[in-house]
Amino acid sequence: MTKIKNKILIILDGTEDLENSLRVITETNLLKCDQIVLFFILNPFNPITKGQEKEVLYNDFVHDHGRRLASLYIEKLEAMIYEKNKTIKVTHNLVNSFENIKRRLGLDDIDMTVSSIKVSSKLNYAFKQSKNINHLISMSKNLLIIPYDFLYKSNLKNNVLIAYSENDPPIDFDYLNHSFNIDKITFLYDKKSKLKMDKFIDDIPEKTNPIESLEISSNLSQHINILNEDYNLIFLRESKKIGNFWKNFSKYSNYYLFDKKIPLFFWNES
Repeated sequence: MTKIKNKILIILDGTEDLENSLRVITETNLLKCDQIVLFFILNPFNPITKGQEKEVLYNDFVHDHGRRLASLYIEKLEAMIYEKNKTIKVTHNLVNSFENIKRRLGLDDIDMTVSSIKVSSKLNYAFKQSKNINHLISMSKNLLIIPYDFLYKSNLKNNVLIAYSENDPPIDFDYLNHSFNIDKITFLYDKKSKLKMDKFIDDIPEKTNPIESLEISSNLSQHINILNEDYNLIFLRESKKIGNFWKNFSKYSNYYLFDKKIPLFFWNES
């Protein structure tokens, strides 16, 4: 963990879809952050400069022009950030490839990677976006994915949702409080897990935030909708890639929560 409160890397490519995550971070109190790394992957300015799966070096005029446009774009974003927060530190990286993320994170100075997603259809999610998310999960220590349509309401408190499972590794509550402005933590559980759920909460040594549990019946959607009206929700889950196709659409699936406009935080126990 770095000495500063929270150093986050924001993935950008010049599109509104990804820029949305920067808006949420700078215009809400969801995250605690005093350093931002803008990580720009060349993509939208010209087909020749489209992001590649593997790094490619370009020396032609078109690519150089694309980099200049990207630099201007980054300057605009940095000015916007400083307008909202004059004390925050902002740096940036301008790269050719998605694979550069892994190299950048390998420096081990980033506390959290942040990206945004705009889900258009189940098919697009299953065959394209879910693969991108799995790729990010495999590279990132801690990853926050924010749905494009996520609506933060400043008059509401922030509530972290966690689906309880006795098989999951211990949760680092200190890290959660270090990274997020949390007002409440809610564990979701099924009826047969009630006794274990109660004991789990009792055994938490220091309850910095109010912690409660909520039994989820078969009508999961109704429960989520009610919570969404009363809180700004973040759903926490362990960093695991989804290998089974149908699990993309199962209970508590990433797709289901993104469709409910709920940010997902994938945490790594290490």
